[in-house]
Order: sequence, then structure tokens, then C-alpha cells
Amino acid sequence: MVNKAVGKLNIADVNIVLLGKGNVGNAWLSLFEEQKARYADTITVNLVAVANSTKYLLNLAGLSVSEFNDFSDNAITGNLSALTEVVTNAKLDNIVVIDVTASQQITHSYPEFASLGWHIISANKIPGTVSSERYKRLISLLKSNACYWGINATVGAALPIQASLVELIQAGDRILSISGVFSGSLSYLLVKYDGKTSFTDLIKQAREAGFTEPDPRDDLSGADVQKKLLILARLAGYIINLGDIEVQPLLPEKLLKGSLADFWDSKDQIDSYMAEQFSAAEQENKKLVYQAKVSFVDKVALTSVGLTSLSSSNAVTQLSPTDNVFTLKTDFYNENPLIIRGPGAGATVTATAVNIDLNKFVTQLAIANEINNHKNN
Repeated sequence: MVNKAVGKLNIADVNIVLLGKGNVGNAWLSLFEEQKARYADTITVNLVAVANSTKYLLNLAGLSVSEFNDFSDNAITGNLSALTEVVTNAKLDNIVVIDVTASQQITHSYPEFASLGWHIISANKIPGTVSSERYKRLISLLKSNACYWGINATVGAALPIQASLVELIQAGDRILSISGVFSGSLSYLLVKYDGKTSFTDLIKQAREAGFTEPDPRDDLSGADVQKKLLILARLAGYIINLGDIEVQPLLPEKLLKGSLADFWDSKDQIDSYMAEQFSAAEQENKKLVYQAKVSFVDKVALTSVGLTSLSSSNAVTQLSPTDNVFTLKTDFYNENPLIIRGPGAGATVTATAVNIDLNKFVTQLAIANEINNHKNN
């Protein structure tokens, strides 16, 4: 815990730029005032800008609750370049960009953020899954400019999978394999499915509840799980690429092509396919899971993502709807692997993951300030 004697006058403010005004962005905003109050004895945290893809809201002294709640009325038209220029010219200290989008465009701006010395907290998975060359360049740029990059929200929402992985490695452990269910959306579908109800109707229910993307095929394709597996493999020290991870979609690819209307029209084929998969698993006393796995053998990462069936006694099958489960097998956790399980989907838990990273940054900043105060005294 940070010593409460640390004075606010001896430390620069933290200034947040929030990129993304969707479900996660709004959930994070709803938590902000309470989160800000937790830092009050140590540091001032200001939300100076909120932006979506076409508009932004700016107050360099810090946005009030009423201002960001009335975003649609108060925001002005402008793109990310315009916002970046304004914030840069303001010469604020400790700028933290919180990226809760899935934007390729914002990903392209990460090197610029790093060059400016801005810190980043990402729920956006794309920056962590770019080509290995771009990824290495970004990491180098962040390090050379002493920038913090928090990516806790990219995998497992607020579950401590990434922290556990990194801390085990730093403690001298060796990661042998990572496996589990990495998609809360697909977890919801397969836990709820009983082999009798329409799987297509279940997808519609999940979509309406906000557990899938607006186009559920984005989840059903397995591409999201593929990105998460890549992020974890890179954290484990294996700089592989998306193309190195073979993916079997939950449904046959032919059913995922065409328009969204075409997809819904394929109801009979979808339902028939999933009923067959369920029946085959049931006959062997197994359950369907959409599993991701990477095994590290020497300097090679062996990966797989796809639908499989596992014993009902397997921890991966003992899930509640939207749960994620991660099984880490290491030198230290070999015979009895480390299992991390809990909700892995939802705006609030993802916003919480963002705040976990923000807490780490603020704590590091406050500790550094306290050390400097002791040196100066």
C-alpha cells in the first residue's frame, strides 16, 4: 500500500484520454469517479478527454461527470489526429491513453503515443497481435521512452492470467503449456446448449444479452480466441504470429460466409451440425468446449484453437456461462497445474481490468515519487 504521507503537491497529475465510447467505455466511465476518489490522498487523476471515432470531448482541467455523461451534446467533431495535437500542445504530465476500442486505426497510433511519452492501457487486442516485427518495434519504442503499457484487459477480462504468467517467469519458473477456454461468448453458448434447443436461437439470445459481437460470426470464427492465445504466447516469450496459430471455427466456415442475413437463414444447417457434435460428445460422457492451447517445446510454440470434447471431470468443462478458464502447466506447477477461472466477458469486468492496470501505473508513479522525496531529503 502506498504511504498516505505522499503529498499531492510533490507529484504531477495523471491525465487520462479515453478512446472508445461503447459498452466498455461507458462501463469504465461509470466507475471513474469512485476510482478517482481512491487516489485522492496520493495523486490527482483527471479525465481530460473522451473520444469515439468521429468526436471528442475535452477539458484540460478534467471533465466533470455531467460533461462526459452528456457526451453526445458536448462533443465536437474531430478525429484522433486532431485530439492528439491538442493534448500534445497542452504539455500535460503523465498522459495515459485508455484504449477500449477494437480499432485498427488507433493501433497505428500506438508508436506515436510512445514517441510522445504517453502511457497506454489497452483492452484493444489488435496492438498485441500485429506482426512480430511491428510488435518488437512497439515494445522497443515503449521501453526507450519509459512508457507503461497495461494489457490486462485484452485476455480474461479482470482474471489475473497475465499477471500470474509474467510473475511466474520473473520468479524463475518455466511455462510448459497454457490451455483453456478463452472466450466468454463461446463459453456462454456451449454451457447453455443442451443438444435439444436451437443453437441458432441461443446465439440470438447471447447477442441480445451483449455476450457476443453485433455480428456473432466474429466470435464463432475463433479469431478472437486466436488473438488471445497469441498475446499469452508472446508474454511467455515466444514471438510468433497469428498465422502460426491454426484455428478451427466453432461452425464450418461455409456457414460463416456471406451476409449476416445469410447466416441466420442457415438455421437448419447450424442446428443440425451442433446437435451432431453434442450427441457425439455425450455418447462418450464428454462435454463440448472451445479450447485454445499452446505447448512450449524447446524454442517452438505448438498451438491449436478449436471445438473439442473433454471429460466432464476436466476443469475446462466445469464452467458457468461466460466463464473463462486458464490452465498453466509449469515447472513449478507440473503435476498439479495452476487453474484460473471466472467471468471472462462483460463490460464491467473488462472495465475493472482496465482499472487494475491503472492502479498499477498510479502505484508505480507514487512509489517513484516517494523514493525521490527520500533522496531529496
